[in-house]
Amino acid sequence: MAKKAKKEKKRWKFLWKNVGGLGRLNRIAAGVALLYGASKMKDDPEKAAALVGFGTYLIVIGGLLGWCSLRAVCKKPTKRAFRRHYPDTE
Repeated sequence: MAKKAKKEKKRWKFLWKNVGGLGRLNRIAAGVALLYGASKMKDDPEKAAALVGFGTYLIVIGGLLGWCSLRAVCKKPTKRAFRRHYPDTE
């Protein structure tokens, strides 16, 4: 048997299409604004910690991974999920 060629490890590339949606950009901007506000909040460290946590959540989960919690609450699936669950019968 011939040796199997080693699979080359795919290099991760940043693609703008991953954050191309306006909603994703808005969530990233909101997360950055919350982090900035938390850095300026010196008098109440508990509120600052909550702002840092939610800002990080918005940037990572909402912006970069593209998961919007409002879609789950409102039960409105993405186009891709809708096509997966309700395929065209044509």
